Amino acid sequence: MRFAKLHGLGNDFLLFDLRDQPAAAPMTPARAIELCDRHRGVGGDGVLTLLRAEGGVRMLVHNSDGSVPEMCGNGARCAALYVATEGCTRPAVEARVLLLTGAGPRPCIVSAAQPGLGEVSIGMGRPVVEAARALPLGNRRALAIPVSMGNPHRVFFLEPEEGARPLEQLAQELGPVLCRAENANIEFVTRLGPRRWKAAVWERGAGFTQACGTGACAVAAAAVSRGDAQAGDELSVELPGGALALTVDRQSGELQMKGPAQLVFRGEL
Repeated sequence: MRFAKLHGLGNDFLLFDLRDQPAAAPMTPARAIELCDRHRGVGGDGVLTLLRAEGGVRMLVHNSDGSVPEMCGNGARCAALYVATEGCTRPAVEARVLLLTGAGPRPCIVSAAQPGLGEVSIGMGRPVVEAARALPLGNRRALAIPVSMGNPHRVFFLEPEEGARPLEQLAQELGPVLCRAENANIEFVTRLGPRRWKAAVWERGAGFTQACGTGACAVAAAAVSRGDAQAGDELSVELPGGALALTVDRQSGELQMKGPAQLVFRGEL
């Protein structure tokens, strides 16, 4: 079976295009785990499966542990690039792709001057932000803002003295326990300046990754809810793998995410 490997800011995926193969065996959790193994498989943070659907393309996602998330922002950008460029074989100029996901439809606009590299803007829907609540963070309690992007997040904004340790270290040390307890993705965030934040994410089902698209969206939505940012402004969330641009619409409250996607290689199993 042929596949393509793509990444969005280092968050990497194996993509299987089954739109013309309705009889193909579906991806199983066990198979996803095997494929994502970086020593005995191809290696990846997750597996994307594209299926034919009326009005768009259905995107199914498996995490590296075999679990199925409702949504994957970086994966969606990779899938949209692949669809818009006909399998990363030709450029695409302002191509529109509708992805049907477990979190609802996600309209995408793809601009790719090269077949295997482009920028994708995705309508990520309207975030649901709840009141902050205290959660255990190491040997103390800290406020976290629950945000749903179709999948659950808990966003911790840390003061400069609290973020003295690298965020990546905090995510890897404290993220797993919080993730299990909350059944959610965990974001550790510090502010870099006006409209700029730095974040590290422990992802439910994948662990520490170079980037998390829905996590960056959750950070932007939480920042606006706190009054640290204004709806309508383009915000930047910098992850270990690079930055994403986020905008919360002033009227609708819906969030737009913009960032890169790139083909790594093609292969056959």
